[in-house]
Amino acid sequence: MMQAEEIPTTILVIVAGILIGGVAIAKIAERYKVPHPLPLVITGLIMGRVLVFFNPTSPLVQIAGFDFIAQITLATVLFYAGLTLNLRELRLSLVNVLLLATIGVLATSLIGGWMLQISTAAIAIPIGVAAFLIGAILSPTDPAALFAVLETGGVRVKRKLFSILEGEAVLNDATSVILVITVFEPIVIAELANIAGIINWGLIAGEFLASMGLGIVLGFIVARGVGWAIPRAGNDTNVSILTATTPFLAYGLGELFTIFYIHPGALAAVFTGIFMANARRTGLKPLPQRSMRRVMKNVSFFFEIVVFILLGYTLSVPLIEGDRSTETIAFILANPAIMTLGLVMAILVILVARPISVFLVTAGDRAMGIKERFFLSWAGVKGVASAALAAIAVTVIIRFSHILGGQTQVDYVTAIKIVVPTVYAVVFIVLLVSLVVQGLTTSYLANRLGLIEEKDEAKEITVHRNATRQALLQLVDEYTEGKIDAEMYGRFKAELEEEIFNLEAELRRIVSVRRRQIKELSVSEMIYRKKLEIYEKEYESGKISEAVYQDLKNQLEAEIEEIINRIERHESRIKYEPEET
Repeated sequence: MMQAEEIPTTILVIVAGILIGGVAIAKIAERYKVPHPLPLVITGLIMGRVLVFFNPTSPLVQIAGFDFIAQITLATVLFYAGLTLNLRELRLSLVNVLLLATIGVLATSLIGGWMLQISTAAIAIPIGVAAFLIGAILSPTDPAALFAVLETGGVRVKRKLFSILEGEAVLNDATSVILVITVFEPIVIAELANIAGIINWGLIAGEFLASMGLGIVLGFIVARGVGWAIPRAGNDTNVSILTATTPFLAYGLGELFTIFYIHPGALAAVFTGIFMANARRTGLKPLPQRSMRRVMKNVSFFFEIVVFILLGYTLSVPLIEGDRSTETIAFILANPAIMTLGLVMAILVILVARPISVFLVTAGDRAMGIKERFFLSWAGVKGVASAALAAIAVTVIIRFSHILGGQTQVDYVTAIKIVVPTVYAVVFIVLLVSLVVQGLTTSYLANRLGLIEEKDEAKEITVHRNATRQALLQLVDEYTEGKIDAEMYGRFKAELEEEIFNLEAELRRIVSVRRRQIKELSVSEMIYRKKLEIYEKEYESGKISEAVYQDLKNQLEAEIEEIINRIERHESRIKYEPEET
């Protein structure tokens, strides 16, 4: 049995193991073009089963604190998403993004929740309005998962589509958080506690709107404060610390304003990032965007690893402490219909609720075709936002029982023993289905629908290299004219030369690969031509019929024509061959 004083050390070891293993798993997943949340959740599930098996009474077998981790993960992910949003690009699709992030989220929640409620009634699992809570939890798309899917598939979708996906993924997460916490959580709690008759719908609507408005205001205030501090921070270390702590500041300040169910923290984190990313356009001084994004990418990835592993881990432990029947895996095994319910909900969210909401809110955009709408519907990959929201919602529902007493508490606890594991189980199943089905097919679908932009790496690197060379020449001129000192000149000259060297090396690698591809294609062309020559001789000597010869000839000529076209495409790109330096 583990002693109490050993627990903190053990937790440190486990956390270190989670991070090291999580990074390794994520890299392996990236290599094989698999969405990294999948193996992370499975790892957490295995870890939880092993721990419960060997020491079911350990203090580690609990989920205390997971909701806190979920909240800071949401803050980090939302801030980083906002930090990557370019308002200039967003102008291309502002109306669609705003509609998808508001009406689209609400429509997905209501449609999915309504259909889930019908399904639960059919299989006698009484969760009531908690079905709409599940719908809201599953309404946001995950920017990290979506763009990781596109990047691992080597896909760059068309500019307008990308701006819609990026803008929606950034804003709908925050909207979903507020919808879950300010609207559906209090409704579910009221129904479970048999006080649904005193729900004030006007108050709920006011809390939702107040959360939205206050979140934007707080985001601007925090962005102004941090935006003032970063240019004065001095070295890169201070800038990194300020950047990494900004989402916690924004989210934390928002939650300090909590009155009734007003929760502006999520939107404050998002808009802090948006205002800082677009400093010039929002009246702030220019900020080191590249450094800030690099820092937040690492911090966000850190919390994603933790949340997905903990999501898998908590499937094996009681959601209500001491009650083994509320273990999600045990609950699914004891109620086989839950698995069916989860799969049905996945189908409803992916194939019904999401497409209906997308087609409805984009109906007024005549420039968007059926293919674009279908791709937007399919690209709603679920991820870290839904996982974190499930943890937060379940924790709030359970904690409400602590303020009740007598028979009301007994009835409430009895009700949540069904609702709580159902919420967790359905969300988990839908997440897995979404990551597998949508995650593995989104890139392929973009290619099949012809919605990708051709990417010429050599051309892009050549442009970057030429611009860097011009900057170096300008630096030399400034130094020659005595406008900068020798120390500064030497430092910047070395940096620019190193950058040019690296770009040239990458360009040579790309050109080398293309030349090898041309060589392979040329050899294939030679082989096909030789075959064609032999078939012609066989036909002239009467060994094969004219019909057979014509079929073989047509096939080979089509292959040769395709090879010639591919060689021409590759040769046209060789013109970006690196110059001698």
